[in-house]
Amino acid sequence: MNDDELLASRYAEIAASGDHTSTASDVQLRELEIEYARGFIREGDRVLDVGCGMGYAAIEYARIPGTRVTGLDYISGMVDQANSTLVDVPEELGRRLEFIHGSVLEIPFRDASLDVVTSHRCLMALLTWERQREALREIHRVLRPGGVLVLLEGTVEGLDRLNALRTAMGLSAIPADGRDRLLTRKFREEELLDFTDSLFALTERRGFGTYYFVGRVVHPLLVAPDPPRYDHPINEIARALEQHLPNLVDCGHLQAFVLTKGVE
Repeated sequence: MNDDELLASRYAEIAASGDHTSTASDVQLRELEIEYARGFIREGDRVLDVGCGMGYAAIEYARIPGTRVTGLDYISGMVDQANSTLVDVPEELGRRLEFIHGSVLEIPFRDASLDVVTSHRCLMALLTWERQREALREIHRVLRPGGVLVLLEGTVEGLDRLNALRTAMGLSAIPADGRDRLLTRKFREEELLDFTDSLFALTERRGFGTYYFVGRVVHPLLVAPDPPRYDHPINEIARALEQHLPNLVDCGHLQAFVLTKGVE
């Protein structure tokens, strides 16, 4: 089994479990991501969430009045789980929300038909820079002029900065490839921005460094020798601090890049 097959099998197992937190175990960080992305979605926007998983983020985006939201995932079990959640959402919201099976490499939308595309760690699961570039070109195709891509992905440099702090404090480095769970190919920040420069304008860049510093450095130091837990109250404090003092420390592999398609 190659890495692509292994990753697909792990996602399929997660889908079968029905646990929507499995692909984003740090629920406080997930809420920060969604809150951030919501800031770029306006009432009435046509939104696509690529790599939607079981649909948690897409449902939150559909709560913005008048939006029409599609969640796209290449694992059919994820789409099935996402569709099963629609019975629990308000009827009016459900009419503006759909989940479909497909690939970010062949997005089933016509050219210039979407206002916003969001990606929560989707592109880093493509495992090669060639496919990541292909996905970025495809997203560019479906966005209207002036449309926005909110890219929330891991970067090598962000993780390096976090690991430098961890090792300085006697903590072990966090592995970059994620082979123990889901396998990833994190972006090189300069490489990503150099490539997207011909397709998009960089509107905003945001790290979640305050959260990472408290959650991945202070937290494990405080609870040692016990292992840190994502459900520990300190992560709620870290989230509140990130909201009020964003990126106080520049560290953490999750980075947000807000990219706007040019108006021709």
